[in-house]
Amino acid sequence: MFGHQHPLSQKPASGKIIAGLNFFQLVVVLLGAKVSYELSKIIPAIPVKNFALAHIHHLIPLLLAFIAVFTKESKTGLPIAVYIYYLALFKSRKKTFVWRRS
Repeated sequence: MFGHQHPLSQKPASGKIIAGLNFFQLVVVLLGAKVSYELSKIIPAIPVKNFALAHIHHLIPLLLAFIAVFTKESKTGLPIAVYIYYLALFKSRKKTFVWRRS
């Protein structure tokens, strides 16, 4: 019993899956890519000779997904996507009123 030391547990891995993204970031970026792909099947290309400029508007959902994942809310420091998720949970919670609403 005496003299036995308990080893400290190691810190968990950072959780990076692909290209430095964690699971949540990867899911949001993949959803943005899927929406971009589906919109490219529905919305036609802009009539311009340059291929990149003709299809630039199809990348808007992917750009919004990257912004939601990599920008942080200033007060809490959470990524915008996580902040919006928690805000939606907060707004949709069951409200309990102590007084009578008249």
